[in-house]
Amino acid sequence: MRLMMQVAREPATIADVRRRTGQRNMDWAVRDDVASFGREVAAHLEALLGSDLVGAYFVGSIALGGYVPGENDLDIVAVSAHHMVDELKRSVAEDLLDLTGACPARGLEFTLYRREVAASTSKGTDFEVNVNGGPRMPPSINLDAREQPSFWYVIDRTIAHRCGVAIRGAPASDVFADAPRQTLLDAMVESMGWHRQHEGATLYSVLNASRAWRYADEGVLGSKLDGAAWARERWRRPALIDAAVKLRHGRTALLDAHEVDGLLDHVESALVAAQPRSHPLASRSAPK
Repeated sequence: MRLMMQVAREPATIADVRRRTGQRNMDWAVRDDVASFGREVAAHLEALLGSDLVGAYFVGSIALGGYVPGENDLDIVAVSAHHMVDELKRSVAEDLLDLTGACPARGLEFTLYRREVAASTSKGTDFEVNVNGGPRMPPSINLDAREQPSFWYVIDRTIAHRCGVAIRGAPASDVFADAPRQTLLDAMVESMGWHRQHEGATLYSVLNASRAWRYADEGVLGSKLDGAAWARERWRRPALIDAAVKLRHGRTALLDAHEVDGLLDHVESALVAAQPRSHPLASRSAPK
């Protein structure tokens, strides 16, 4: 059996559906092992934060419908009512890092925000705690938001608002603010540069670029695999997208570094072209 949780997905016409019907949620199936792990994370947070825990939510591939068992990370965000003192941040981070060995996915990517950040359209990183680790993910604890690039967190908070699956607490759309299109375009431009500099020819570069390209063209913030299916019909070398999808599913494939760079350059240009004419990036030339 699969546990049914509430999720507000974001297919191409969901904004229109919401405007016409007022609908905020749809049913989306969450695997039992994933749901159980999510509840365990939420229980540990509640034990440490008590009534200060506003809620905990699945985001990422679980929320967007692109989860590949055993290959994806589990992305969980949580919200506290107030700013946390350093000692409590450390306690939360260490406690959750201990849990990551039991994660049923490649690993856990966990971020906790205070309520005022979640409810804002901040362009900053602005987290309280960030913890990563798991069976196939190196452990890391980040307690200083200033040390991390902001685009990951801007995009994740937007996904939380639009699609977050509540593990515990109020609906995610009531807790997280929706980012304006301009903010998302800026974050995605930044992400293309980051992938070019730090990741290069990886499946993550290709899949994130595919999703960003679709957002620039159609305004749809979907899963990476949905973005790949969309980009495959439009990119000059569909084999590049196919290879990244194979790698996402744990199969063997090779990525051509030159082709990946070409895709990143193309998507960055598309994101810049989607900016309003008054935006500083709108007149910027394509990356070399």
